Amino acid sequence: MSADPIPMPAKQRESFDSVLAKNLVVARTVAGLTQHELAESAGVSRATIAQLETGYSDPRLSTIVHLAKAIGISPLLLLAGELEVGALADIRQWLTDNPIDLPHDEVDRMRRLLRSGMLKDRGRAARLGAALATAAGYDSIAEKVGAAVLSAILPGSGTVLGIALAELLAGEGGG
Repeated sequence: MSADPIPMPAKQRESFDSVLAKNLVVARTVAGLTQHELAESAGVSRATIAQLETGYSDPRLSTIVHLAKAIGISPLLLLAGELEVGALADIRQWLTDNPIDLPHDEVDRMRRLLRSGMLKDRGRAARLGAALATAAGYDSIAEKVGAAVLSAILPGSGTVLGIALAELLAGEGGG
């Protein structure tokens, strides 16, 4: 029952190093930081900042997290490209056009599992989110993983958002 994604012009996915480079330059400049100041605050070299901003580096995730923290933003803002932002912009309309009704008792079960604080219960909540996606007719790997990951963060709403994001990114090489 996977609904067709909202039609978007065919675009080629921009490389992640290019996305990071552009977003890092914008974030650093708007924050009023020099490369040297950002490097010092993030605990990396200025040469690392320069390499990242030109797209000629493959940073560790921890480096991206440290840079974002030094700027005062979420790492997601450094990694979001045109396709991801487009999907986020379209998500409200997609959800309006494709309402997904999840069984309240199962959403409550996910919440109870997460409240336990145990890693195994987080996994159970995630698997339940994936199962709910499948039961609603969304059974691609991307849809199930999207539902699972976001169910383990925000049961119910996250489940639906995970499905929607997977659907919106599927036609664009992201899902």
